[in-house]
Amino acid sequence: MKKIKVKDILGHSHSLMNDMVINTASQLENAYVIIKLDDLLKERGITQKDLAFLTGMRVGTISEIANGKGISWNKAQLISIMSALKLTNFSQLYEIRLEPTQHEEYEIESSQWIATKEMPNSVKDMYRENLLKSRGLD
Repeated sequence: MKKIKVKDILGHSHSLMNDMVINTASQLENAYVIIKLDDLLKERGITQKDLAFLTGMRVGTISEIANGKGISWNKAQLISIMSALKLTNFSQLYEIRLEPTQHEEYEIESSQWIATKEMPNSVKDMYRENLLKSRGLD
């Protein structure tokens, strides 16, 4: 399992993304992206080279995916990995883990939003801030 802090990912992505994407994503800066590919390979008794043959990808590409080195996720490649490893859910391959307090806060706000159809204040604030930025009024 490879853990990469979201803050580190955002630091490398800043030149590729607009400020609003980075600002919104940075609300999860203390979360981790968990990459489980190496564990999945070990569980199945195969190597990255074996997976490369199964998926048609380069071994280097498999290594980059396993180590979180790629800048973006290619959906066709991820689906190919899921198919080759007989995965039934994306979370078997990747996961985002929030800090416990943020996880609890998001659970509450999400449930309330769904129940009331009323956008939480934190989301309203984000919306307002992004709207102002998009109009150059920040």
